[in-house]
Amino acid sequence: MFMSETVNQRIKRLRKDLNLTQSEFSTIITISSGQLACIETEKRAVNDRTIKLICDSFKVNNEWLRTGEGPVFLENKDSNYFKLVALYDTLKPAFQNYILHSINFFIKIQENDVKTG
Repeated sequence: MFMSETVNQRIKRLRKDLNLTQSEFSTIITISSGQLACIETEKRAVNDRTIKLICDSFKVNNEWLRTGEGPVFLENKDSNYFKLVALYDTLKPAFQNYILHSINFFIKIQENDVKTG
């Protein structure tokens, strides 16, 4: 008999697919790592708030998370994009500004590489 994947199992798989530790994932979605561990081991049911936090943080398809139907992500981007955005959102504004400055620096270097060939 085929047993379908539970929402708890999909959360664990999503976290692993994003290459995040329980601590990193729980920090991003603003729950305790103990709560996440209980969810992943199916000792705790997943509530609507946690589903919303996961969907909002990683742009996950609510239908997929609840039922396993449809695409995992709402937008057609790879998981590294969502991981980057979610981690960026957890940083203090000063660190966010540093990252934006660094990205602009790398864009200029890339543009120079394209020009010089």
